[in-house]
Amino acid sequence: MSHEICALVVAGQVDASKAHSVGLRAVLVHEGVSVFPINHYFSAYWAAKRGNSALLDLPEGLSLVFPTEAVLRDLVCEVTVTDRRRFAIIETNYFGGVGDQGAVAFDGEERLTPERASINQALAALGVRATGTMDEFEVIGLTGFRHNPEYLDAYVELCEELGV
Repeated sequence: MSHEICALVVAGQVDASKAHSVGLRAVLVHEGVSVFPINHYFSAYWAAKRGNSALLDLPEGLSLVFPTEAVLRDLVCEVTVTDRRRFAIIETNYFGGVGDQGAVAFDGEERLTPERASINQALAALGVRATGTMDEFEVIGLTGFRHNPEYLDAYVELCEELGV
């Protein structure tokens, strides 16, 4: 069974209508943490659309399709209703138990996670707490979110239209 996702995970209260206006649709919300499917086309589109060529401070070794654009931080600032702008970008690519994952968490521009951070480390940096029987990944329900939704496929064409 496969597990292949990429998501923007936002800590704190989110204005759902503002999020929807920039293409962010939560697939999971758990105790103040919202999970929004994204992909590198999504972030490239919004970066080009807004003329923002800045990149996030990312660690080495992430996949080639890991979203790198700082516009994601801008979107988090727009959709959250708290002063602390904590978020993570997570990615999985597993099939039959074999594969990899990447994750990085931020508080504004400050990176909170070390090189080669796990998704659990990124979620913990956002305040998600493991229990005696479940890790952070399981606590927020990521085991049930196995694939990104098809609506993200539209960003491939939108990037092509913008020449990105």
